[in-house]
Amino acid sequence: MTVKSGDTDKLAHQSKHYYHLVMLSVLFAVICIPTAGKTADVMGIPFSISIFYFPVIYIVSDVLTEVYGYALARRALWYSVIAQIITMAAFQLVAWATPSLTMQHNEAFTIVLSQAPIFVLVGLTATFLGDIVNNYILARMKVASKGKNMGARFVVSTLAGETVNTFIFYFFALVLIGIIPMHYAITSILLASLAKTLVEIVLLPLTICVAKKLKEVEGLDFYDKKTNFNPLKF
Repeated sequence: MTVKSGDTDKLAHQSKHYYHLVMLSVLFAVICIPTAGKTADVMGIPFSISIFYFPVIYIVSDVLTEVYGYALARRALWYSVIAQIITMAAFQLVAWATPSLTMQHNEAFTIVLSQAPIFVLVGLTATFLGDIVNNYILARMKVASKGKNMGARFVVSTLAGETVNTFIFYFFALVLIGIIPMHYAITSILLASLAKTLVEIVLLPLTICVAKKLKEVEGLDFYDKKTNFNPLKF
């Protein structure tokens, strides 16, 4: 399929699986809101529990950029942003609502959900900037390499994007509000970035297989040669 720069709307609507991937990305973005504040120790170092499933967002983003191009991957990111904002608003409504006299453990329920604005505000910034870095590097590397070395492109772009994301989220959402002690900050950020990238490496054969299969099914292999890389463009 040949796609011109202004035909991304047409491409999105004609594709068989683009919106399936968007739904998967949005799902994990929303899951991270109430769960990212939960930390677990790995060899004595505190990590957000989300390191075990957040990388799915970057894996999906890699596939979207590789198959459908930067513009549609950016659009999927904006869908996730909108979904997270709506989810945060719903959580606040639930947290502020007066509970039934029969409800137990409302305080614990409220504590978890009332933290949502902090995690959404910082999480949105972290995810947005990290994802944009990931997609931009992947798109540029694909054009420069003429589509070769897909696995290397996935790993390099993910490492860059995850490092940006992890630094912003860990420092501002976890360290500054006291969930992770300051003396663990740098270690946690570096190891979490590597851990997330490791998940990508472990799943790399599956990611490559899915990307190749989608190219075959969609009849598409997008190259971002004339793409507008403005991250704020929907």
